[in-house]
Amino acid sequence: IGSALTAACIECARIAGYKQLELQCVAQNPKALSLYRRFGFVEFGRNPMGFNSRISGYQELVYMRLEL
Repeated sequence: IGSALTAACIECARIAGYKQLELQCVAQNPKALSLYRRFGFVEFGRNPMGFNSRISGYQELVYMRLEL
């Protein structure tokens, strides 16, 4: 499901004329990071305290970009 949704989002962005997509992903989610990398997203930064979870506290965010 994740691959199909990601592919559909990328295609919609291309059709709409976008030049790039950016996303944020929690660093502790290696499956999601791997999925985004397979689609060509590249990391361009991190924020060690980018997301505050009530359960886990602060978590690192990975910023990723895909040039279309």
